[in-house]
Amino acid sequence: METKAAPTITRADGLNGLPFYRGWTVVGAGFVCSMLAVGGTIYAFGTIVGAVSEEMRLTRGEVNTGFTLMLLGMALWSPLVGWLLDRASARLVMLSGAAAFAGGLSAIALANAPWVMGAAALGPLGFGVAAGGALAANTITTRWFQRRRGLAMGILAVSSSTGGFIVTPIAALLVASFGWREAVLALGLGGGALIALAVVLFIRDRPAAVGLSMESESLSGVQDGQEQVDGAHWTIPKLLVNRNFLLITFGAAILLACDQALIVSLVPYGEDMGFTLQNAAFVVSALTASSIVGKLVVGLLADHVDKRILFAVVVACHIGFNITLLANPSYEMLLLMAGLMGLATGGVYPVWTTLTAEAFGSRSFGVIMGAMGLVMQPLAILMIWLVGRSHDATQSYETALWAFIALSLLSALLIAFVNLPRKQSVIP
Repeated sequence: METKAAPTITRADGLNGLPFYRGWTVVGAGFVCSMLAVGGTIYAFGTIVGAVSEEMRLTRGEVNTGFTLMLLGMALWSPLVGWLLDRASARLVMLSGAAAFAGGLSAIALANAPWVMGAAALGPLGFGVAAGGALAANTITTRWFQRRRGLAMGILAVSSSTGGFIVTPIAALLVASFGWREAVLALGLGGGALIALAVVLFIRDRPAAVGLSMESESLSGVQDGQEQVDGAHWTIPKLLVNRNFLLITFGAAILLACDQALIVSLVPYGEDMGFTLQNAAFVVSALTASSIVGKLVVGLLADHVDKRILFAVVVACHIGFNITLLANPSYEMLLLMAGLMGLATGGVYPVWTTLTAEAFGSRSFGVIMGAMGLVMQPLAILMIWLVGRSHDATQSYETALWAFIALSLLSALLIAFVNLPRKQSVIP
């Protein structure tokens, strides 16, 4: 009786004679998806605020409510999206995200009532950004990488900054040339189509789906034709009582919230210091540009350095920049420190995602990241609101800056108590 041989699954990191690891095409596609999802919403939002306010006779604050609703929608949808990514075809999840992204922006472009725009931002658009953007891209990347996971995550982290750099001027040009409704419709349909195209052509759920093994066999070797999955199975109830989950979630959420609130406050801080609007905005540009390099550098270091130590270094640089702001520096000194500190502050995202992957593995990464989103987005919204209230009460950002320093220290302390598994030796 003839027996069937077990399916052969080969390594794809160049060790079997293959010149290129296919996982990098997955990273590239995820980069494009995240860039379009973030660039077409978070960064492009500012280009339509004035036009929407004028046409619909809303205050700037009322228009900004739509932005808050989208962030809230991303947080609320994240657990479901993460669960789907771990249990269904990630490609189908991302394709549904592309459709929701296009549908949500199209609904906003065609809406004649503010409540319809808010519902679209909270519902389909929030789902689309979560399912078609960074959450999905990072989840799939953890399945393709182990040895070089930090570098891969660092590259993905750059996608958000790239979205601001590329999509924002395109959005501004569309608004100026055709009007805000036509611009939003074009961003939705065009962005959704490009996300779908990238997913169809390049995204694959796991290496085994194309007959390959993970680029490192230290955690995901293949035995008897079966893929060994990295990490245990996690559910949200189990995570809520897990020490590592709570430490990483609140440690990273606090620092990310401080980071976002600081960036939002930098331009008005500079204007309070007497700088022109253009000069104050250029400080943000310097911080953002250097953070792109920082994301890559920190991501690369995360493959070789204890991530808890790396997180502490990032925190130290956050604190250094806040101390600089408290010292009322000259414009030249502020610009220099923004350029230097951005190298480390940009590393928050890659060190958080790689730390999470090391602590929990890739099996339930989508569920874990989705659950973390329930804390992170609302905390960022709350932090931005509190900074505004603090400035209104004191006419200064000094109280907020001291709060950022204290909270940054707390975040480093929380991460320091994370327990990480012993690293297995990598098969050469």
